Amino acid sequence: MCVDELALDFDAVYPASWQSREAGWISEGLAAVLSTIDQKLTALTEQGSSAWTEEALHSHPGWQELRGLAHRALTLMLAEPWSVPS
Repeated sequence: MCVDELALDFDAVYPASWQSREAGWISEGLAAVLSTIDQKLTALTEQGSSAWTEEALHSHPGWQELRGLAHRALTLMLAEPWSVPS
């Protein structure tokens, strides 16, 4: 996977996440983390192509932060979206 494909995959699904939020599959906390991920990816884009290399993926502090946010998002996701907690 190319570095920019990571962001492209996120960008392809994030705009539609409101539907999952309305269905109760995305909590307020998860929505906040996903929003922060979106903002961080935008910030990396604004830094230019140097932030979008294989080397940057391993060494750039922005990518380190994104990995932490992604891990946090995973811990907040429901195991099965259709079993909404009551």
